[in-house]
Amino acid sequence: MSADLDSARLDELAEGIRICERCPLHLGRRHAVPGEGGFRLHCLLVGEAPGQREDEVGRPFIGRTGAFLDRFLVPFGLSRDDFFITSSVKCRPPGNRAPKPLEMDICREAWLLPQIQALKPRLVVLMGNAPIRSLLGVRTPMNELHGKLRQHSGLSMLPTYHPTAAMRFPAVRRLAEADWETIRTLLRP
Repeated sequence: MSADLDSARLDELAEGIRICERCPLHLGRRHAVPGEGGFRLHCLLVGEAPGQREDEVGRPFIGRTGAFLDRFLVPFGLSRDDFFITSSVKCRPPGNRAPKPLEMDICREAWLLPQIQALKPRLVVLMGNAPIRSLLGVRTPMNELHGKLRQHSGLSMLPTYHPTAAMRFPAVRRLAEADWETIRTLLRP
């Protein structure tokens, strides 16, 4: 991890996330999912919400979508250890529904923004609609946002499709691949 990374603060946040009861999502969780990663490229990946497998284990992107993400990154010369990976909300929404605005607002203020402050990422990759709404505050259609670098709140952010969408739809996968070419270029030293 980065020398300027505040590891102690990240650990403190992870402990707080694991016991958080600030929104109703905690009522149905088995494990909160703080996030993890080697952060070698000083890049933060933000997904939407933990799924069933993530809730069972307390780690991000370890289910079917996580396995797809791992394979998806290989042709770009990347691996999950290059990133810190987290989600817009840290607990699984019931039935894998999209996180509600209030849930995202609470989690963003209590956990996601403090994680970003501790990480000081060069780039934040917003994977899906929930992190785009949470961190950019827009509801612009993905086809207008994806792959375009945006500066917001002093951060470089790049919206792209969620890995689940890329896994399910070949046309989305091709668009996501183009986005990841851009991401790889942005992360070059």
